[in-house]
Amino acid sequence: MWRTSEKSPMHRVEGGSPRRLRPVFVFSGQGSQWVGMGRALLERSTVFEMVLSACDAQVRRRLGWSLLDVVTARDAPLGDIEVSCPALVSMEIALAALWRSWGVEPAAVVGHSIGEVAAAHVAGVLSLEDAMRVICEQGRTMGQLRGQGAMAVVGLAWERVGEVLGGSEGRLWPLIHASPEWTVLGGEPEALEEALVVLREQGMVARRVDSQVAAHCPQVDPLREGLRERLADIRPRPERLPVVSTVTGHELPGRRFDADYWVRNLAEPVLFREGVDALIADGHDIFLEISPHPLVKHWLESCLADADREGQVLVSMRRGRDPSQEMLETLRVLSRTSADSTPCLHR
Repeated sequence: MWRTSEKSPMHRVEGGSPRRLRPVFVFSGQGSQWVGMGRALLERSTVFEMVLSACDAQVRRRLGWSLLDVVTARDAPLGDIEVSCPALVSMEIALAALWRSWGVEPAAVVGHSIGEVAAAHVAGVLSLEDAMRVICEQGRTMGQLRGQGAMAVVGLAWERVGEVLGGSEGRLWPLIHASPEWTVLGGEPEALEEALVVLREQGMVARRVDSQVAAHCPQVDPLREGLRERLADIRPRPERLPVVSTVTGHELPGRRFDADYWVRNLAEPVLFREGVDALIADGHDIFLEISPHPLVKHWLESCLADADREGQVLVSMRRGRDPSQEMLETLRVLSRTSADSTPCLHR
């Protein structure tokens, strides 16, 4: 059971610590946020509350609104990109701190889209102040494109995208190489809808993403220089653990995560599959998605299957469910070989 009689910054697991499986922490991008996603953990975890409050202070200073109100309210404006970006990254940073307080340490980190900001902070590459500056400015930048873009997840291999983009050049682009079987397309809403009609006629699965913008494509190009100027004085630091980039598709040293990198992170395609493949090739086969709701779980499983590797893909939370259920189940999996009984969390 999850005991909540009082708050304490210490968390421990009865029956032994989790076996040092050291999963890869995978930080998701837009789409995993939901209304009220931070309420339960703020009430139950001092570690989570402390970290999210530190993020809240940065958001208040930069944007003038309360992050804590947004992640607990029943009517939060999470459809606004300027709000959802810092809210989601802050949740992920706090979730990672909670996992680490329970002894679950990452062997490496990788981020999907804006999730790279959280990954860089957890790896020690960005201070909390710099991480929140990056995500607040990215959100502001994307807000300038509201209404100009749309996105969809399609059951189409990256290599075949050109087959459905005929006549849409300059209006529609592949945004995310998600897995061997899935690609995210985006661009002008009308061009995307035309492409989806064609895909569905061919029997392919295609699902619109709830978004009024399309990052990771040339629509962002006119805003590159302004974003680069606003991030010019961030100071990336040496990494404390491996960081695999989904801009380049391979591991990068911490010093590379400068202002120019975060412009590319927003404007260029996400090479998620390449990054995950690099981790699998390096021997990693246990992945823990750090997000309020699974977004990339199936993509990770697809990458493992394509590499003919057995592995585990675990999650942190699920939309609308008590996080104690998901997190304790995941902790049981990570603890199974060292604990003789069901873990019990003490506050």
